Amino acid sequence: MRRTWIIAAAVGLLWNGAVNAQEQKPIRIGVLSDFQGLFSDFTGRGSQIAAQMAVDEFGGKVLSRPVEVVIGDHQNKADIGSNIARKWYDLDGVEMITDVIGSSVGLAVQEVARTKNKIAMYSGSGAVDLFGKSCAPGGFVWSINTYSMATVAGQAMVDEGADSWYIISQDSAFGRSLETDLQNVLKANDARVLGISHFPITNQDFAPFLMNAQGSKAKVIALTAGDVPSAMKQAREFGILAGGQKVTSLMVWLQMVHSMGLETAKGLYVTSSFYWDLNDETRAWSKQFFERAGFMPSMTQAGSYSATKHYLKAVQRAGTTDTDKVIATMRELPVDDATAKGRIRPDGLLARDFYLFQVKAPSDSKSEWDLYKLVRTVSADRAVPPLDRSDCPLLRK
Repeated sequence: MRRTWIIAAAVGLLWNGAVNAQEQKPIRIGVLSDFQGLFSDFTGRGSQIAAQMAVDEFGGKVLSRPVEVVIGDHQNKADIGSNIARKWYDLDGVEMITDVIGSSVGLAVQEVARTKNKIAMYSGSGAVDLFGKSCAPGGFVWSINTYSMATVAGQAMVDEGADSWYIISQDSAFGRSLETDLQNVLKANDARVLGISHFPITNQDFAPFLMNAQGSKAKVIALTAGDVPSAMKQAREFGILAGGQKVTSLMVWLQMVHSMGLETAKGLYVTSSFYWDLNDETRAWSKQFFERAGFMPSMTQAGSYSATKHYLKAVQRAGTTDTDKVIATMRELPVDDATAKGRIRPDGLLARDFYLFQVKAPSDSKSEWDLYKLVRTVSADRAVPPLDRSDCPLLRK
């Protein structure tokens, strides 16, 4: 009898050890980004800090398991990004990936997430295909999308009389998507596109494109993405803004404007889903971010925080990290934090408000990061594309 009791006790200890080991297995969140290249100032380390802030708000644990943030540098290459995502999902226990700056990388990661039945929450990718024909059950577009960025700028500026445009477009998945969406908005509002130029993603010489745009006499010159500081400096040199033409960048991050300075950037129209000085909540959260990072957050970095927090909320509510259960819970829960409010649509797009800002003149700025003045708020129902026009296969199930 005593021998039986000893064996039972030993089995019990082994079982409890296995359970405890399972409970202690970390929940890993991967920040897949550009940590050294073109986009690193407004993604990369800042997104890592933002994701960690969300984890810290949960005390570093969910379901009695520690939560870890791991990082990967995709070097702005789709194949590297997809390989990191595959390794993370298969071998490293990563349950969710966020940031993923660059839509070509995002689309590659989306296929991995679909194949592996995992979750990816894009705060840095926004091509419409991510929630359109390439949508996936675990793919969520969080901070930016080309439809909203184009619609907010296009509609608001046409309303102010800007009925002729010249588009200078980045030759990338994201740039082409923005270009198409902007053309659709302008066409729907009877505005003319007088010309389009394309430039490679690493381009810094905008002179020939700007001269064509200046010669077109278009009321608005629209940049879809790219090295906005270089473009704005050259636009100033050519006297484009002094000549009465307006310039908008459909994709610009706060750090870009900060680096070029208000004297160069003043008057530029920008679209964004987040700005640190929008309200008391954004200011309080951004102050905490600043204390860790030394700079104010971009919309991508704020999105990495929001996505991570929403994922952890869903895990906590679902009581598991099982992908299907977490996805279902994520879709049920409203998104409600200091940086974002909205709901996830069936196609994976976060429906949220967007904003049109204009960069302040130096005389209007009260501090180093006081860069934008709000021109217009576009509500979520107007900022996102109609769901009945979506070509996301999930909607046909």
